[in-house]
Amino acid sequence: MHNDGFKIYSLLVVKNEADVIAASLRDACRWSDKIIVLDNGSSDGTWEIVKQLSEDLPQIVAFGQYAGPFRIGLRAQLFKAYRKEMKWGDWWCVRLDADEFYPNDVRGLLSRISWRYRAVKKSSTDYLLGKEDLEKLTGNFEQDRAIFHHHLKAHRTERRFMRHSPLLFWKSTWRYPHPWGFVAPETIEVAHYQYRSEEQMQTRWATRQQAKQDGCGSFKHENGNGWEAYLWDNRKEESI
Repeated sequence: MHNDGFKIYSLLVVKNEADVIAASLRDACRWSDKIIVLDNGSSDGTWEIVKQLSEDLPQIVAFGQYAGPFRIGLRAQLFKAYRKEMKWGDWWCVRLDADEFYPNDVRGLLSRISWRYRAVKKSSTDYLLGKEDLEKLTGNFEQDRAIFHHHLKAHRTERRFMRHSPLLFWKSTWRYPHPWGFVAPETIEVAHYQYRSEEQMQTRWATRQQAKQDGCGSFKHENGNGWEAYLWDNRKEESI
């Protein structure tokens, strides 16, 4: 428990992220009081890593596994299971993703958000891989992280944090709980490593195409004819 007067509960749904899940969870433990993890049918050892880490890191809650089709509102059941532990002024990370890392002081920023605001968005730096990068990769995310030096010019913003209120309600068909309330002008910086190796990109492509076929209502941006569509195109990004 942190001593700044409020809790942060982070909600994570994960599938086949074995290469990055340990690093992601350890990073989120820096600022989360609880990380509630639902595994959506991983077959690569992701769930086993989560359970092992939960034995050493008390913030991590291995909530369970769900083998059915992905739905955008799966986090709603995590929210419902733990909402009674929250009080006015606490925060939900309503969408923690395994491939996102928060380099700055999350708790410090949230502590400065005016009470008039109920939600905070992320500002995402989306890293990419080029064809020439594939030969350099070792398969160890922590070692390979320095290789990711291309990113999209545009910084995407999406809701990530919502201030708790007894009025919050979350249906399983909703992406976020309601009511949203006013969104703070400040954003929280996120480093987004959505593409990490050829094998990971192949798995991502297959998983998301299946989710779209199952009618999950998301991933409409996942276009192209295969995982190669993820590779860096210097017409739409910049080097840093």
